[in-house]
Amino acid sequence: MSRKLDPRVKRTMKMFEDALLELLAEKEYKKITVQEITKRASLNRATFYLHFYDKDELLEACLNNALMDLRESVKLPEYEFTYNGEHPHPTIIRLLEKMMENSRFYKIMLAEEKIPYFTEKVLIVVEELVDQGMSFLEKDNIEKRVPAPIIKSYISTAYLGSIIWWLKNDMPYTPVYLATQLTIMSTVGPFVQNPYIKK
Repeated sequence: MSRKLDPRVKRTMKMFEDALLELLAEKEYKKITVQEITKRASLNRATFYLHFYDKDELLEACLNNALMDLRESVKLPEYEFTYNGEHPHPTIIRLLEKMMENSRFYKIMLAEEKIPYFTEKVLIVVEELVDQGMSFLEKDNIEKRVPAPIIKSYISTAYLGSIIWWLKNDMPYTPVYLATQLTIMSTVGPFVQNPYIKK
């Protein structure tokens, strides 16, 4: 069994990740030191350097683990997909559930933008989710009024912006409810009637 699979090693690395997250809630990343991380984790520097070269490597491990979990949460076999404009796709719900499950992490890393490039990486995950949905719609011969790249950019950034708002406001809606509203917004639109059509 590799060292990475050793439960004790996993537990130790998680302690360092939790310590870094706690410190990020209190100060800027550049002001955090390895000594502070080890003290907060109640572990020594030798143990830290046994697993990480520096705090940057710890941060990368923390972010990569989160992104890997996020990508896993939105994987969905094609046979599960059924298009319905007012019912959210299961992948959107799973994405939001994963963020709610790790809300402390996402509030700090995403809503507070402590690490700006992490937001860009999450946007890529959302874009992949939108790409997946659009490919299913194309297979169902659903015609587009707008070029695909514009649709992808619009929906992806709107979803991410809404998710960040949701996190900043302590997740006032359930993942299912928010996913439903995002689905309605990106398909039939936010209004019951088209405001540009006069009766």
